[in-house]
Amino acid sequence: MLQWINSHKIQTLKAVLLSGLFLGAAFLFFSTPSALAQSIADPSSTLNQGVQIIQQPLGLPATDIRTIIANIIKAALGLLGIVLVVLIMYAGFLWMTAGGNEEQISKAKAMLKNAVIGLVIILSAYSIVLFIFRMLGVGDGSTGPSAVAPGTQNFRGSGALGQIVKDHYPARDQREVPRNSKIIVTFRKPIQLTGLVVERSGDATLGNCRTNMTSWVSDCDRVTTTPDFINVKRSDTGQPVTNLAITAVYSAASANNPLAGVYTIVIKPLTDLTKDNGGYLGSPTEEIGYTVTLGRRLTLDAPGNPPVFDPGRIGDPKYEWSFKCSTALDTDPPYVDNVFPGRGATEVKNSVIQIDFSEAMDPSGIQGEFATSAGNDFYFLSGSNVYLKSGSSTRPLGSFDLTNGYRTLEFTPSIPCGLNACGGTVYCLPVCDKPGATCAKDNYDILIRAARTIGSSTFESQPFSGVMDICGNALDGNRDKKVNIVDPALLFPNNKKYDNDFWTFYIKNEIDLTSPYLTYVFPGLDAEYVEARDSWDMVFSKRMRVDPMYNILINEIPTPQTRGDLVPLCKAPRVYFGSDNFTTTSMSHCPFLDGTRQEYYPNLDSSIEDAHFNCFYPGKGPKLKAATNKVSASCGAGDVGCCAVTTTLSQSFCCNGNVNSNVSTTASCLTNHPNAPQ
Repeated sequence: MLQWINSHKIQTLKAVLLSGLFLGAAFLFFSTPSALAQSIADPSSTLNQGVQIIQQPLGLPATDIRTIIANIIKAALGLLGIVLVVLIMYAGFLWMTAGGNEEQISKAKAMLKNAVIGLVIILSAYSIVLFIFRMLGVGDGSTGPSAVAPGTQNFRGSGALGQIVKDHYPARDQREVPRNSKIIVTFRKPIQLTGLVVERSGDATLGNCRTNMTSWVSDCDRVTTTPDFINVKRSDTGQPVTNLAITAVYSAASANNPLAGVYTIVIKPLTDLTKDNGGYLGSPTEEIGYTVTLGRRLTLDAPGNPPVFDPGRIGDPKYEWSFKCSTALDTDPPYVDNVFPGRGATEVKNSVIQIDFSEAMDPSGIQGEFATSAGNDFYFLSGSNVYLKSGSSTRPLGSFDLTNGYRTLEFTPSIPCGLNACGGTVYCLPVCDKPGATCAKDNYDILIRAARTIGSSTFESQPFSGVMDICGNALDGNRDKKVNIVDPALLFPNNKKYDNDFWTFYIKNEIDLTSPYLTYVFPGLDAEYVEARDSWDMVFSKRMRVDPMYNILINEIPTPQTRGDLVPLCKAPRVYFGSDNFTTTSMSHCPFLDGTRQEYYPNLDSSIEDAHFNCFYPGKGPKLKAATNKVSASCGAGDVGCCAVTTTLSQSFCCNGNVNSNVSTTASCLTNHPNAPQ
C-alpha cells in the first residue's frame, strides 16, 4: 500500500515541550490520561462554527466556556499536585538527614501524613470534577468511550462518510442545489423496506410507483411519517417536509454488492400535494437550507433485521447532513461526457465499461444485469434503458452500478479470466465466443435511451421513461440542447437517433496486466499549514475503476477517540477521467481540523484497481513534496520523482515517499515516520 503523511498545522513546539516537561511529571497523576479537556463537539459543528464567527468581531477566544472552566480547574488541581510533590520530597529529605534526631523525624512523619491526606482530598476532588465534566459533555481525552454533547450524532454508521452510508446526493454542505432535485442515499449493505415504506402504488411491492404513473402524489409509495426512519426538514425553522415519495433500486448479487437487495433509495420531496409533480423544495426568492436525517429505526435486510446504525455507541444512532437549495430549477439536460472503452477505440477483454455523465443521474432503470431479448440479437438492461449488441460474442455477465456521486455508470463483468499481480481475480468481457466464431476482435454496440419528455420545448421528462438526471431532465444524446421526441415503439438498433446516445468500441482477445500507480498527490507528503477546506487529490497513471476508490482510508493522529469526540473525517471519492487515460480522484471531505496539531495519513492499498482489474502498485509513488510548497513531486516515466521502486516483495511498500526494509505495514509506516507520535 502507498502511504503518505499530511502533518496539518505542525507548529514549532520545542519551547512549549521543554517548559512542559516539569509540569508534565507533576500532572501525571493529577490530570486526564492524555490532553486537557477537549472541545465538546467536532470543530465543524454548528456550535463551534458559531464560536469561531463570534471570535472575529469581539476578539474573544474561540473556545467553549465549559472547556475554559475545565482547564482552569485542572490547572489548579495540577498546581496543588506540584505542591504535594514538593512537600513529599522535602519530608523525605528531612527524614533521611535526621541522623537519629527524633524531633526532625516526627516533623517529617507529620508532613508526610498531611501530604497523604491532601492527596486523598485532591484525588476525591478530581473524581468529582471529572464526573461533572463528563455530565456536561466535555471530553476527557482518554482512549475509552468519550462523552459527547447531547444530540451529537453517532458517526459509527456514517460510512465513507464510515461503514454503512456509502454515498448520497445532495452532498454534505452542498450549495446551489436545484429546487427540483431528488435525494438519493446508497448504503453498503442492503436495507429493509418494511416499516420504512408505506404502500401507495397499489401492488405488493414496496418502493415503487404504478406502471405508467402520471403523478408522484397519487401513484408512488411514501416514506413513513415516523421521523425516526427518514426525516427532511428546513435547517432554519425545523419545519419538516411531511410527504416524501420513495423508490427503491434493487441490485442483484455482484462483485460490488455481494448480497442481493436494496442498496439505493430515491426520495422525491412532495411539498405541494395539489400538483402531480409534488412541488419543489426551497423558494424562488431566497436560498433555503435543508437537513436530512437517517434515523435509528432504519434496519438492514439481514437475519434479525439489525439496526443500520450501531445503538451501542455514545451519541444518537443516526446519520445526518445538510445542504442549501438555490432559488432556481435545473432545466438543463445531462449528456454523456466520457466513455470507456472510447468511441471507436479497441480495448483488451479484461475491461470494465464506464459511462461518465455531465451531472448526477437518477439511478432508476439503469442499474442491474443484461438480459436476453427473445427473438432479438441484442441484450438489454431491466427497464429497457441500456442496450448492447456484439457481432460474435455472447451476453456479458456482470452488472451496472451508478457510482461516483451518481455520475458514473460502471459495468463490472463477472467472468473470471486470470489473476492480477496481487493474486486478485481479473474479470473479462466475452470475445468471439459464439459457436463457430473465428475472430480475435469483436465489436460492441451500446445505446442508452433518453427519457421521453413531456413536450417538445422542455427536457422535463416523464418519470421512469428512460435515462434522466436527478432533477428529471431527459438525456440530450447529441448535445444540441434541442428536444428530439423519442419514439418508444422503436427497438434497438432502429432507435439510433433522437436524443439517445450510442457508440461502438472493439474488444480484442488479449489481457492487460500492467499495474497502475500514483503520479501526484495534494497535499504533498509532509505538507504543512493545510487549510481546513483544501482539496485532497490523487492522480493515477491509468484509467481506474470507480467503486474501489471508496476503499481509500485515512488515519488521523490524534484519533477521534483520543481527541475527545467520535467523529472521524467523513469522505467520499469524486473521480474524473482525462483524455490521456490518467485518472484524478478528488476526495470530497469534511473540513480538516483547523487551529490544532493534527496529522493525516492517507492509505491506499492494493484493493484499488484500474479499469482492467489490475491492483494498485503500492511500491511506487511520488517522493517528498517539491521544494517548500504543498505539492508532491511528480512520479513520471523512468521512475523520475518516484519513491525507490524495488522488486523485493518485502520492500514493495512506499511510505511517505520512501521504501526501506523497516517499513512493510501501515503500523510500521506510522512508527517510523519522524513526526509520528511515539
